[in-house]
Amino acid sequence: MFTHTIFEVEIERNVVTEDLGWPEPGAASTDSGLGSNRCYVDLRRLPWSEAKRVYACEEELIARIEASGDMEKEYEILEDELSEDPDRIYALDIGIASTVVALSAARCVPFSSCNAGALGGSHHELYPVVAFYGRPEMLVLLLECAEVSGVGLCNENGGGLVVFSTDIRHMRAFAHTLIQRRVAFRALRFSRQTNIEDGLFVPTNQLKLF
Repeated sequence: MFTHTIFEVEIERNVVTEDLGWPEPGAASTDSGLGSNRCYVDLRRLPWSEAKRVYACEEELIARIEASGDMEKEYEILEDELSEDPDRIYALDIGIASTVVALSAARCVPFSSCNAGALGGSHHELYPVVAFYGRPEMLVLLLECAEVSGVGLCNENGGGLVVFSTDIRHMRAFAHTLIQRRVAFRALRFSRQTNIEDGLFVPTNQLKLF
């Protein structure tokens, strides 16, 4: 019987906007190793329709692993299938792809991710994690989504943010919550564009939610 791995990590939601950064112009559109990730791939500005598609696709993949008698063998089979169709979940780890794509649709810039072997295979992180860049005006909404889904959200070195969890299912819950709040994220983007044009945009100094 399949049992999901529970990882040992303290869940914390604490973000200081003064420590946030944003990629230099052109940096996120290259293979220059954004966020010190040598395997970085530009996945910015994917649409919400794609976030929903990847979430549903990932659900099917996880269901196959859960139903298999040999998690590692099934994971290897799926990796082979996905290598032949890399755009299916953008060559990302199963269980974490939906979070990456949903953050992209929210107009964040994801630059590193790992499912920590939650569903099989060998991985370098100790727990499921996605690192990304986000705008200050997104933080209240991002923190609300993190709290609802039970994931952690903190500052990352270099001006980024990191969302992480003890359970891969919580990461998918975070992705699902982002998708559910897509209208709010669109409104934030529109508001930011309007405020910048009018010279009214002033970022918040500090936001915390525990």
